[in-house]
Amino acid sequence: MKKQILDFLSKISFINNHFSGIATIFMLHRVAPFEQNRLFPNENMKVSSEFLEKFILELKDKGYEFISLDELCSILQAQINVKKKIVFTLDDGYKDNYEIAYSVFKKHNVPFTVYVTTSFPNKKALLWWYAIEDLIIENDELIVGEEIFYCGTYEEKNRVFLQIREKILKLEQQNLLDGLQELFENYTIDWFRNNETVCMSWENIIELSQDHLCTIGGHTKNHYAFNKLDKDEIYKEIIDANNEIEDKINKKIEHFAYPFGGRSEVGKIEFDIIKSLNFKTVTTTRNGTVYFDHIKYLNCCIPRVMLTENFHISNIGKIRKQRVVTL
Repeated sequence: MKKQILDFLSKISFINNHFSGIATIFMLHRVAPFEQNRLFPNENMKVSSEFLEKFILELKDKGYEFISLDELCSILQAQINVKKKIVFTLDDGYKDNYEIAYSVFKKHNVPFTVYVTTSFPNKKALLWWYAIEDLIIENDELIVGEEIFYCGTYEEKNRVFLQIREKILKLEQQNLLDGLQELFENYTIDWFRNNETVCMSWENIIELSQDHLCTIGGHTKNHYAFNKLDKDEIYKEIIDANNEIEDKINKKIEHFAYPFGGRSEVGKIEFDIIKSLNFKTVTTTRNGTVYFDHIKYLNCCIPRVMLTENFHISNIGKIRKQRVVTL
């Protein structure tokens, strides 16, 4: 009977490890207060500072340890037997990463990575997701291209946002501004008006880079979807951005995250291109925790878990292990 009990407990332990992996990389975008009557797809990119601090404290209480991407890389390369490791990453370069998130991570001595899109600090970012949000909120009916969208209710506005988002992601990326202006020719839109209010400055990024807790990673120049670019365009987006960041912070960019890193935007073609750049780690937006098998994919496609306010710590152990990567 004792042997049967031990065998059963061993199976339970195996199942828990199978689902939780050795580490979880959390993906965030913004740490900021929620705004009333804004649209869910954009607000869902936020967590509040209160939630982030509470989540960190809960993780500590449950025995999780916070590590950097460099430490995760070393663990995988050495195949060190660990579990319950947590990595925090923030995409794009939003001002609240510096003004709000930084103080929370600093207070609790938590390492974190900010993947910088250089058009953000250069104040040239096409933040179309905020521009179309404003347009949808202000109107009950929109003519976009040759389509009419009815958005009188809050539910309709959220649905229309996602429908228009799909149209924008299909536009030619290298001429995105022209495509946006053509698509929204019936409206006068300042596509750059949110840059000053939501984007970090180079001074912010340089200060973050000087703190041992913060790793600055690459996230391209313009945040274009890679499946709409050719090989040379992808290289230029990455290399030009990384060169500029390195000149500013005097450190090499060794970690990278895809803009729009889901299954629809990146696959084997993009992975093969990225491998040739020899990053230490490359992360996607594909959902999943990290396993030892990911050593094979460190430099092209490590999964992450999006952190939202409805995420509960117990969910870490429920993220089902799928194939390490779908090529």
